[in-house]
Formats: sequence, C-alpha cells, structure tokens
Amino acid sequence: MNYVIKRTLVLVMALSQLTACSGGSGDSSAPKDTPDLLTISAHSEGGGVLEPASLQVGKGKAAEFVAKPRAGYELVALSGCGGKRTGVAYRVERVEQSCQIQARFSPIQYRLDATVSQGGNVDISTQQIAHGSAAEFVFTPNSDHILERVGGCNGTLTQYTYHLREVTGPCTVSALFLPYLPEPEALTRIRLPVVVHVLNNGHFELSDAQILSQLRATNLHFRGKNSAEIETIPDTYSPFVADTGIQFYLADKDPDGQPHSGIVRVDATTSVFALEGYPFARSDAGGSDAWPTDRYINIWVGMSRTRFNEPVLGGRAHVPGMAPELYIGVSVEQGLFGTIAPREPNYDQGKTLTHELGHFLGLIGHTNPPWNDQNTHRHLTCDGLAQTECVNADLTMNFMNTNVYDNRQKMFSLSQRQLMRAWLETGPLQALYLNNPP
Repeated sequence: MNYVIKRTLVLVMALSQLTACSGGSGDSSAPKDTPDLLTISAHSEGGGVLEPASLQVGKGKAAEFVAKPRAGYELVALSGCGGKRTGVAYRVERVEQSCQIQARFSPIQYRLDATVSQGGNVDISTQQIAHGSAAEFVFTPNSDHILERVGGCNGTLTQYTYHLREVTGPCTVSALFLPYLPEPEALTRIRLPVVVHVLNNGHFELSDAQILSQLRATNLHFRGKNSAEIETIPDTYSPFVADTGIQFYLADKDPDGQPHSGIVRVDATTSVFALEGYPFARSDAGGSDAWPTDRYINIWVGMSRTRFNEPVLGGRAHVPGMAPELYIGVSVEQGLFGTIAPREPNYDQGKTLTHELGHFLGLIGHTNPPWNDQNTHRHLTCDGLAQTECVNADLTMNFMNTNVYDNRQKMFSLSQRQLMRAWLETGPLQALYLNNPP
C-alpha cells in the first residue's frame, strides 16, 4: 500500500517538472495591451465623395483623406478634426479623438456671354449658369432690322429665344441682325431713333403691331422701296424718285441708357394737337414728356375727332425754329397711324407720318398751292440740277402734296433728299444726327 502511494508521488513530481519546462518558467514579462483606436468618419454633400469613408487610427497618429468631385462639380468646403487642406487633400497631423471630416461639393458656375451686331439687343449679356442647367437668351431686333441668325453653345432658336438645354462649360452666343432694307447707293445710311407717345383717352387702341406697321411703311417711303407704287409713276418723273437713305426705328434705350421698347403709353387729358403750352409734350399738363430732342424724334399719337367721328386734323410737325426746342417732333391722329385695318378710310397707308416727318426734316410747305415765302422745296428742280426743267411742284404724286388721299402720295424727289439730309448733317437737326452715328 505504501509502495503504491510513494510511486504515485514520484510520478506526479516527474510530470510537474516536465510541464514546467514547456511553460518557460524564466520569462517574467506580461502580454502587451492593444492601443485604443479612434475613428474618423467622412461626410460628403453634393456632387462628390470624400475617401476613405471611414478611418481608424491610433491616438496621436496622422490621418489623410482625399476629396473627389464628380464631373462638373467642384470642392467648395473641406474641414473638421483640426486638419489642413491642400487642394483636394486633407491631413490631420495628430488625431486626439474620434471626429468627422466634412466635404461640400457644388456645381461649377460657367460664364455665358452674348454678343450682338448693330440693329438689335439681348435681354442679358452675361449669365452665370450651374453645370448641367438650362439657360436662354432673348434677342430683339430694332424695328428696322431682322434677326438673321444666332449661334454658339449648341443652342436652338425659337423665334427670338435661344435655348441652351444643358450647359457644360463657358461659351459665347452671337447674334447677327441685318437691316431689312439694303444700303443706299452712294450714300451713308442715316438711322434715327423715335419714341412713340400714345396719349390714351379710353376711346381707342393702338397696338405695338400697329406702331411697327407704321414705321415699316414710313421706312419704305423714305427709302424709295414702295416698289408697287413707284412703278405707277410716269416715266417723265420716275428718274427723280429718291432713296433718301434715312430710316427710323423705335428707340431701344431710354435717356438713362436703360433698355426700352420706344413706346410710352400714358392716360392723357389733352389733345394731341393743342399748341398753347404744348401740353401733349408735358406730363404736368396731361400729356407725355418729350425725350431729349437732340437724341430722339418724338412722335405723339392721340385722338382728335369731331362729333361726327372725323379727324379734326391728320397730323402736325413741330419743326425746329418754329416750335420750342423742348417740344419739336410730330403729332398724328391715331386713326391715321399704322397700316393694319381698320384705319381711317383713304388714309390707311401710313402716309400721314411720312408727310409730317418730311416737314420735320426741313421740307417746309407743300408741293401744291397755296404757297408762301417759307416754302423750302416746291421751287427746287426735281434733281437739284439747275438745267433740269422739272420742279417739285410738278410732282403731283409727291409725299409733300397735301389734301390728297394716301394712294396719291408715292415719292420724295432727289432735291428733297438733298434738303432733308442737309437739315440733319449741317442744319437745325445736326445734334440729332451727330448723336446717332451710322
């Protein structure tokens, strides 16, 4: 029995020594702890990402992130965790606690420009448009021009509006306006801005289209392009038909340089032909204030009718030297202004304004009797040459013939052209001419 116990003790001691050798009883160091990891997260707004989305680093260690904008976007803000931005890179030198880095991306803003030739305008000359957005420009020709074409930026034109479906970079849109009448032969074209003052009294309507129809007709008259009528002039007089080179357009800027339609509409309480104090040209007297007469031709249009609904007067020119400088211009009865029906019977071709503008431009008096000493043109030869037998008084179809229906007025003569251009270039209306260079 004792022998068995002793033998067992010896065996246990032997096993204890063997296991002690495998445990390395001479190594006294404890296992090392894993350092605490801090989390840095990334948050992105808009068109881009911040990478990596999340990062774990030891306390006091550095961390780096990179912002990656999508096409058409740019990085506009990058901050957080006390780091420093270098371009699209962001570095935190020592991470002391868990935190978040934030990046914000926005669409790139592109500059769009619009350029125009003479003869028209654009509503906005420069726009800032975000990447991928749509844009548009609206082009408006002067009343004596047409919009010939628009190009650039891969847009499409619908009437006068140029549409850009998706803007992907900076670019320029260009518009070309062309006169609807050709250049005059051997003359410089003279273009004069007009402002049409519509003196409303609640008893008539004058549309923008009607006003444009009048100016188009008058331009054809002054440029000798009313071809169908001119073809009816006898051969004896047809060589004296003049293209004056003068044409008119609705002012596209007001006296302060701001865009304008050239049409002023007011509720008026005065006659368009009242002369005492020229109330039609003064807002304080129930009319519409004249624009500076050295820069614009003022045309006042209003109602002046008898109780039988007949015009009291068709038109009147307020001529330099005969009217105060502040109020020079032309007045026209509304029923005789324009060519869109209905108009005053027999005065529906726009000849009244043409006639009165002839007076305004220096053709004082008429080609038909009665004549007076102030008449400046009826005695002139039809072409201004001394040896010519024809004189303007012979031209029964002249625009300066009076007391005839519109269909009887068809032409200005060559000598009348000389007089009107001199009236502008060196005469009483020189300031108007110089302030509106070709």
